[in-house]
Amino acid sequence: MCEWNRSIIIQDIVLAIVINTSATLLGGDPFDHTWYTFTCVALATNVLGQFLLPTGTWARALTGWAGEASWRVYVQIFIENLIFVTIISLVEAWVHTGGAGLVAAWLATYVYLVLIGYMTSVALTYALKPRA
Repeated sequence: MCEWNRSIIIQDIVLAIVINTSATLLGGDPFDHTWYTFTCVALATNVLGQFLLPTGTWARALTGWAGEASWRVYVQIFIENLIFVTIISLVEAWVHTGGAGLVAAWLATYVYLVLIGYMTSVALTYALKPRA
């Protein structure tokens, strides 16, 4: 479970828009009323995942070996992003396909979405970082 604040909410909204827009473009789907619907699905999935999964704790535990290394934060962001993008993209693929061809639809965009999600998460982490 994450700590809720303005920064987390902004990141959730932006990540939902970016992941859904990227999936729409990669899948060759039209930008119609379903784009909004699937953006809402992505946002709801992300928020629900944050309620249920201690991804920050997992990321810190999995990167403990890095100690105080300056790049540790990038690995933590990658781990958290990997978890959320996996969940969001699986749910969206399931909603799009109804289950038939789920794995093929999911795998067709998954690696791209992980990379796009990671770049977005890194950019948001620094854009929303409190300034001294």
